[in-house]
Amino acid sequence: MAERVTVVGAGLTGLTVGLLCARAGHEVRVVDAGLRVGTPQGLMAAPATVQQELAYHHVWRWAGNQALYEYAEQVRLGQEFVLAAAGDMGVAVHRADMATVTADGMEAFWLRHEVKAMRSARFDPVFTDTTGLPFSTRPQLISAAQPVVDPVLYRDGLVAALTEAGGELVAAPPADADSGWVVSTTPDPVFDGVSMRSRLRPATWNWVSFTAPELPTRHMFDLDDGGRVLAVMADRAYLGSRRAPSLDWVTRHVEEVEILDQWQAVTAATFDQQPFVGYAGPRRLVACGFDAWELTLGSAAAIQLAAVISDENMRLPWAPVRLPKLASVGRAAWGAMRYGMKISPVTPFPKRG
Repeated sequence: MAERVTVVGAGLTGLTVGLLCARAGHEVRVVDAGLRVGTPQGLMAAPATVQQELAYHHVWRWAGNQALYEYAEQVRLGQEFVLAAAGDMGVAVHRADMATVTADGMEAFWLRHEVKAMRSARFDPVFTDTTGLPFSTRPQLISAAQPVVDPVLYRDGLVAALTEAGGELVAAPPADADSGWVVSTTPDPVFDGVSMRSRLRPATWNWVSFTAPELPTRHMFDLDDGGRVLAVMADRAYLGSRRAPSLDWVTRHVEEVEILDQWQAVTAATFDQQPFVGYAGPRRLVACGFDAWELTLGSAAAIQLAAVISDENMRLPWAPVRLPKLASVGRAAWGAMRYGMKISPVTPFPKRG
């Protein structure tokens, strides 16, 4: 049965939800007064990678093995969707190895745990000392051939596909929105039935796109200085940072650099790395908490929510109502005590910005 669906937010997640619902025959309106086709403002430019900072270790520590396997499954589904959608829209996909790095010897300790968690989730990352970058780093955690797309071309392709499928883009919520499904895909949910806001960690990412005669040959996530992500394409690269100005980093590390664009994007992460995707009230759905990885995680979330709207019995692996394992809380408290008393120099959990 056709449903009336109002999606709040025309980012990658919102447009994908709208597109899938429109293709399923629903009446779809995507609400966003700030959408500017052709510009990167508000977009994340991170790769559609299965390796995402230290996500798998966080998920395993807070929620256990089953949550880890489900997270990995959804990441795979999200990546597969991006590749298929890019092919349909004629958007080029570029691949490069993805490296997670740190210059902090204590934080490097956690890379061992991340590789174990990823291997448990049936991925195959490796360690290497060969950086693939025009500067030296400590040993890196590497996943091979991870894809990246031009975020503007991909987002604009979603806009065109949504319109072609019969969906509408509007600047304000329609008067009859409450009579159907309402889906919030903004970093700050428009409704908060399960106290999501208090469990989200908002962040503003500073992005710069650039080119140079010699570009890096690997994507990268640098755990230091609040976290930064580098995405590499054929003729350009994108660098985003949670805290430090991205332009400063580029000019210090890349020779003969030419800056192409600069912008900001607001996002949020959850305490346990798993996004909040599911019900926030009757016929009210939410999708947020993707941090830098909206291209992959937001696509997976869109698939989940479009399925819910077509079949309300759909199971949601990232439901907002969840609690951490008591054992994880105990380990974190014990680790924090040891760290505070200077018994152990290693933080109880790895840093996340």
